[in-house]
Amino acid sequence: MSRAWAASVLAMLLAGCQPPPEATPLRRPATVADLAARLPAEAAGFQRGATTPLPRGEDGREIGYRTPGRIAAGATVQLYRLPGVVLPEGLSSPDAADAFNDLLQDAMRPAPQRRLREEARFTLPAEGPALLRCAETAGSYGRERVQGLLCAGSLGGGLLRLRVTMPRQEPLPADSRAFATGILAALRTP
Repeated sequence: MSRAWAASVLAMLLAGCQPPPEATPLRRPATVADLAARLPAEAAGFQRGATTPLPRGEDGREIGYRTPGRIAAGATVQLYRLPGVVLPEGLSSPDAADAFNDLLQDAMRPAPQRRLREEARFTLPAEGPALLRCAETAGSYGRERVQGLLCAGSLGGGLLRLRVTMPRQEPLPADSRAFATGILAALRTP
């Protein structure tokens, strides 16, 4: 066996071990803390408030938002991961569907001072692949007429749940769809 032949066989074997030039290394999904840090101080007139631990999932976080003024709208953004699972982005996983259904059932469950009904469903973002399934709600808390928005989906390997509630009046204190769109855009920006 000649040295030239052995060298060419060795070169071919080593070349076969190299990844193709177009292959990109796999990125680890962002942590819940990383995602929470991406949330803006202000989104569609809502100002960020406190971040609290969420007992749901791994390292869950709940971030509060509200609009300024006497008649305010309130919102919560929940970020969490299911133990040992990295979810695909969007609405395709059963876990994303369960997160939305649980959020909706919790909101619709009658309580002594709360009556809500679902008015419409849609997905966000309006352009491109759907990442959040949303439902607009209306009803009352005691004597106060209210409206709201509930959204859930999979993002960054975990789950995002978003809830907005505000008095039902003209003019509205805030735009709940713009808030949800702003939160989604912030979370998708690395």
